[in-house]
Amino acid sequence: MVDTVVLKSGPHRVLKGSPWIYRTELEPTSAQPGSVVQVKTREGKVLGQGFFNPRSMIAVRVVAWGAQTTVTDDLFRQRVRDAADLRQVVAGGRDAFRVIHSEAHGIPGLIVDKYGPMLVAQVTSLGLLPFLATIWQALTDVYKPVGIYEHGDLSVRDREGLPRENRLVWGELTSPVEIHEHGVRLEVDLLGGQKTGHFLDQYENRGKVAALAGGRRVFDAFSHTGAFGLAAALHGAESVVGIDIDPEAVDRANSNAAINGVEQRTRFVAENAFDWLRRESDLGPQYDLGILDPPAFTKSKQSVPQAIKGYKEINLRGIKLIRPGGFLITSSCSYHLSEPDFIQVIQAAAHDAHRAVRIVEIRGQGPDHPILPALPESRYLKCLILGVGK
Repeated sequence: MVDTVVLKSGPHRVLKGSPWIYRTELEPTSAQPGSVVQVKTREGKVLGQGFFNPRSMIAVRVVAWGAQTTVTDDLFRQRVRDAADLRQVVAGGRDAFRVIHSEAHGIPGLIVDKYGPMLVAQVTSLGLLPFLATIWQALTDVYKPVGIYEHGDLSVRDREGLPRENRLVWGELTSPVEIHEHGVRLEVDLLGGQKTGHFLDQYENRGKVAALAGGRRVFDAFSHTGAFGLAAALHGAESVVGIDIDPEAVDRANSNAAINGVEQRTRFVAENAFDWLRRESDLGPQYDLGILDPPAFTKSKQSVPQAIKGYKEINLRGIKLIRPGGFLITSSCSYHLSEPDFIQVIQAAAHDAHRAVRIVEIRGQGPDHPILPALPESRYLKCLILGVGK
């Protein structure tokens, strides 16, 4: 028997197709955490079914819309197949890409990435637990992986009432694995790397760096394991310096440089990128192409003002480092910082740097990370290509 939760009166986003319903939008209910619930309006209209968890601010994540569709194992089997069909179009030929992108594929709280022979998953919804065995089987049927590894040491799982643990859920574990991007060979640590091991959402933007890199001096700040800088080096950059605060990531970047035979033109250093940008920019323009790909500076609306200061600082320094006629590729993965606000940050940074800057292109996450129009939060990555003048 499925419990029912009732929306309070009001202009809720779920009425326009958003899959998120907040605790404050619901009438009191006795439904249990992790259960599947039916969602109704106060007038009795059935909106659909979803996962319920009052521990989370997002109390309901809608899975099935309308009165006729229900949350079943068969539904998730079909969702996995539908996502795989889309991958044939948007990621065909790649050996590393996002397989399941949570709400955008109708499986809230599930991220799955493919790295060569391995699948790596993140589960952040208590309601998914009864269906995981079916989902793992559906994924193995489609992708035939060597193994599926769950990266579960995530703080968000605390709010869901899920244990923080990493575990092999199917098959055998292979790590590190080698993947390929724009001709670059990359070793990815599935156990100790950030996110699920790599930043797959920037794949297309690294291709843009490769196209711009020929003959240029390049810096890659917040370089992680070197994917942006190595794309530049392999596609003709004169020199590349990468900066990241994580010594293990820097070691991996230098190892990846050697694997690709570009170690003579690349140098990855373990240093605070803020400190490096400040020191180097005081010496004046030195580079023709720069990449700024920092971690999220804010995960809440309350900390956006402080995050803006951080984004302005690194972009001001980055702009100062670029010679006239060069390019700065700058990103924000903080979905609480909107694209218009990010552009305002760039304008303010350019003004204070006393440099002319033009936005040549506005980009974002790749098509294997699709966006729900009714859920702006699913468009989290902003990437701007800036032409820098005098």
